[in-house]
Amino acid sequence: MNLKTLIALIVAAAVAIAVAFTVTKKDSASWKTVEAGGLIFEDMPVNDVDQINIARGENSLTLMKQDGIWVVKERSNYPASFENISDLVLKLSELKPLRVVEAGKSQFGRLSLLPSSTAENGGTQLDVKNQSGKLLASLLLGKEFMRQSESQRNPMMGGGMPEGRYILVGGEAPVYLVSETFDNVNTDAAGWLSKDFFKVEKLSSVSVQFMGESAPDWEFTRETATGDFVLTNAGANETVDNSKTRSLSSVFSYASFTDVLPGDTDTAETRLDTPTIAVLKTFDGFTYTINIGRLTGDESGRYLSMKVTADLPTERTAAVDEKEEDKARLDKEFQANLERLQKKLAKEKEFENWIYIVSTWSVENLLKNRVNWMKEQSEQSNTAQELPPAPPESEIPVMLERPEEDVPPAPPAPEVLDEIGEGDDVVVLEDELNPPPGEDGGDEEPLEPEPEE
Repeated sequence: MNLKTLIALIVAAAVAIAVAFTVTKKDSASWKTVEAGGLIFEDMPVNDVDQINIARGENSLTLMKQDGIWVVKERSNYPASFENISDLVLKLSELKPLRVVEAGKSQFGRLSLLPSSTAENGGTQLDVKNQSGKLLASLLLGKEFMRQSESQRNPMMGGGMPEGRYILVGGEAPVYLVSETFDNVNTDAAGWLSKDFFKVEKLSSVSVQFMGESAPDWEFTRETATGDFVLTNAGANETVDNSKTRSLSSVFSYASFTDVLPGDTDTAETRLDTPTIAVLKTFDGFTYTINIGRLTGDESGRYLSMKVTADLPTERTAAVDEKEEDKARLDKEFQANLERLQKKLAKEKEFENWIYIVSTWSVENLLKNRVNWMKEQSEQSNTAQELPPAPPESEIPVMLERPEEDVPPAPPAPEVLDEIGEGDDVVVLEDELNPPPGEDGGDEEPLEPEPEE
């Protein structure tokens, strides 16, 4: 190798080192120490965020974009809550330290700022990356900062409230105290799921079939969205309690779920191979077929799957007395409502491929036995044994039409005097010597004592 070639190699190596140093410096510029009030992640490209990783102990969570939609990897790429993710990214881009904490590495454990893999006093690692995997932000979340007033120091008051959190940026000192608590940053996948769900509106009928059980099926229908439900094929001794069936109006009108499983989950776990089947129909033409499975292990929820179809008329039927000037307006309203229902159907179709865990109270009405919708036996007996209506006045016997004052009052009950014991004084009242007129003497006046001679 001649001298010229050697010099060229040295120059090339120097250039490569300079470029690497420049890139490294540029990439690490976000981790520079900032003073209180400055932006920790200055000029963070929020629109480039493509992946978020959270780790704590042995647990981890990955949120990522798939075909432009945020999903939760640990839930078979189920849609994630865009609101929660965008809120987190915005907080990071605006994050400022309240103060820089003078704490050496020996004190990191006291602030729960040891690496996230550490079982005791480990923090929560939060990494934000772009599509190519480059780190845009990296935080280790430690202990929450609690500020207590005099009243809050009282154990009866329940202690203080978190007002911030200790963090490390890029895993290196210094320690910052920030105002954000990041209380929702955890590895619980269920908490990051999109909570959009189907919604039953204007229920017209509901029927329930108990598969694999001896309980009798039942069906209720109604003619209007505000009317009472009527039991189909009611028996002679079945009297529906309308105060109970009114709760059917709100079945799945605000449906929600707590967790989700893939649609091919083993039926031995969910018992959705022999479910309770509920069919709900609406006045808008939607039909929901709901399959309800067994209780979850902790008995706080049940497994559920659903299918939805809709029969939506594409043309409006004009009323007989419809005015010409109203036609355009009514046509426009009909078309707008049709488009809304079509979008609703397309959105709710997306829920058909999953199994959901719902709270037990949200399906309790659909699991009621037929007899639970009826009036109690005592109520039905009282209804059957009601007295006949009173006869009209013309049928009242004349002897009962005499005014009350013509009927002499019943004589008062004789007064029972206490037995006079030996040695007791007997007091005679003057009224007893001179009874009022009419007593013991008809209308005669009482006798006056004779004058003494």
